[in-house]
Amino acid sequence: MSENICAECQKPAELKCSACKLVSYCNKEHQKKHWKTHKLLCRPYEIISTKEVGRCLVATRDLNPGDLILSELPLVYGPRPHMVEEGPVPCPGCCKLIIGEESPRCPGCDFPVCHPRCPGLKDMDKHGHECFILSMREVKAINGLHDFYRQDTLLALRCLLLQKKNPKKYAQLMEMEAHQNERGPDTETYKNIQERVMEYLEDSFFTPLKILQVRSGKEVLEDTSKETIHKICGIIDVNALEINQDAEISVLYPTAYLLEHDCVCNTAHYFDNEDGGYKVTVRASLPIKKGDHITTMYTHALWGTQARREHLRETKYFSCGCKRCKDPTELGSYISALRCLGTGPDSCDGFQLPVDPTNDKTEWICNKCDMRINNNEVSYLINQIGEEVDNVQLASPTVRELENLLTKMLTFLHPNHYHVYSVKHSLVQLYGYQQGYTPSQISDDTVLRKVNMCRELLQSTRIIDPGNARLPLYSGVIYYELYSANMIMIKRKWDLGIKSKVKSMITMMKECHQCLTEATKILQNEGTTPAGEKLISLIATSTKEFNNWIERNKIDLSKE
Repeated sequence: MSENICAECQKPAELKCSACKLVSYCNKEHQKKHWKTHKLLCRPYEIISTKEVGRCLVATRDLNPGDLILSELPLVYGPRPHMVEEGPVPCPGCCKLIIGEESPRCPGCDFPVCHPRCPGLKDMDKHGHECFILSMREVKAINGLHDFYRQDTLLALRCLLLQKKNPKKYAQLMEMEAHQNERGPDTETYKNIQERVMEYLEDSFFTPLKILQVRSGKEVLEDTSKETIHKICGIIDVNALEINQDAEISVLYPTAYLLEHDCVCNTAHYFDNEDGGYKVTVRASLPIKKGDHITTMYTHALWGTQARREHLRETKYFSCGCKRCKDPTELGSYISALRCLGTGPDSCDGFQLPVDPTNDKTEWICNKCDMRINNNEVSYLINQIGEEVDNVQLASPTVRELENLLTKMLTFLHPNHYHVYSVKHSLVQLYGYQQGYTPSQISDDTVLRKVNMCRELLQSTRIIDPGNARLPLYSGVIYYELYSANMIMIKRKWDLGIKSKVKSMITMMKECHQCLTEATKILQNEGTTPAGEKLISLIATSTKEFNNWIERNKIDLSKE
């Protein structure tokens, strides 16, 4: 079919399907009319089942970065189901974090809430339905009694309530994998669910529900069995996406849960809560060929292979064998590598790498000498360093403290190691902004150190997240700090009249332009979080200032 012919009436057309751009229409009415026929062609994926991963998505046509793959509303969502004994808890109406002991109460069920008039409290798709039953409890709790206010059970409860509210959604939900074989009665997970969820729901919800059902003569829930509740908890743990925008939310989607894991994934997803619905949009972040599996990442891109695989085994019940996990160098990033731990005459400047990263008992050998250490020794060393990094980072460290920590770490770790990455990322943000100095007052050596550090961080980030799918905020910060450092040197030389090295300065200016352009591009979908919004604004202001400076000084960046 010709691109400029309406798919419905065959007349000349200029309006294209915005999702697939494969068909044209002469008007929106014909587009709507043709949707029933077109939707199967428009959808760029199909659901298949494989022995290795079960049900998953594969591309039905070639996709380019930025192409839309799917956009959908949740089946159900609610407060993240992790028990919080103290500190902030999510409001059951909107899931924004509040201090429970200091907060007002829901007029219906007495739960701590952000405000008695929070719109979600009466919304039957949020807190309204559960509130009606919980309000029938005869006992009210005193402040601080977390066993009475259990936000961590509400998502499981909302899943159960779909039985009558929306049987179609409930059926879709119950098709999801729960890995019940790995969560049997002899596991800590099972015992935790039994104590944390089952007992609370029985006392606080099912008991008053039975009274209501007897009074009304109507059945509200068909199935409240122990087996069903354990399965639902498993479904949530294995399939829910977590949202940390201005709330603590877990969401179950009808299709997005089928995105397969890969430690270098080919999609990025974004959440939109403009209408209060937490719609998810999934787009290609890398080129995807027809027949390729469509992937996301279930763990953190800045963790090393051991940490990622351990997290996936414990939470998703599988062992990852992706390209990154199988490569001892992690695609040349060396993000888990150690310095050679040999001492005395046997020491060298090599790096220790695992022989087989997918084997928990693998040896680590030096790439330049015969030094060998076992995996347990490596795990102990990395855990010890990780604890020290966490303790220092949480204490609002000074530049000097971070530099001392970095020097110590580089005795044992590769310069690209993920613990080193974490400290360097903090340092590039502190150089010039701490101890009362303005950026223009820091030494040339410190500025150059910052520039080199930013370039090292960008090199590692591009390898482990080539499509900017998982680390856009990390990259955005680095690009901004690299721009800032370059501009300090440029202005410093310019103000001193040092124009003998104009060519090198033009190169630095071009890098500044590239940093701002790249940051703007990768942050375009990050405005839904406070941190993302702030960084986007900072980049926009810096872009305007940079362009004004270039224009004011009549600089031509097109020069070689």
